[in-house]
Amino acid sequence: MKTKIIIILVVVILIALSVLAVKKHIDNSVVDKYGMVKTPEDDIVLCRYSSGGGMDGSSESLGIRKSENGGTVITYDYASLTSDKDISKSVEAPFTPLKEIRDICKRYRVFSWGKLKKSEEFILDAPVSSIYISTGEAEYSFSNTDEIPKKAWGITTEIYNVMKSYIEGVD
Repeated sequence: MKTKIIIILVVVILIALSVLAVKKHIDNSVVDKYGMVKTPEDDIVLCRYSSGGGMDGSSESLGIRKSENGGTVITYDYASLTSDKDISKSVEAPFTPLKEIRDICKRYRVFSWGKLKKSEEFILDAPVSSIYISTGEAEYSFSNTDEIPKKAWGITTEIYNVMKSYIEGVD
């Protein structure tokens, strides 16, 4: 009888440990020293959007990085080969836009995507848009030439809109 109870307890403990190990792997999260669950997306300090190579001859880039004073610095550059239009802006902003980008990336669990397959569908002469994010220790990038998970379609536009909204109206 005691042997059966011990075997049952060992099996239950092994199942519980297996479930916890799988959950940790799926969540792509770690526990910090205080026991709080933390994902890499919580530590993003830099995000860049770039688009270029299209038929119209323009290129655009937006970047946000955490500044030393606890806020952010957002930069915007636009250049066109077909017109002489060149724009370059930089603005200091509160931490809010970087938090919004962290939340977007966390919602879609960007760091858990792994290596993405290249898409077989693409539009010739269309610009390539890409996103690069970094925590300082880990980095990840993807573009519209990759097969982004269906649940995350639109992430590039969301990230672009956050940065663009904070740079608009700045001369």
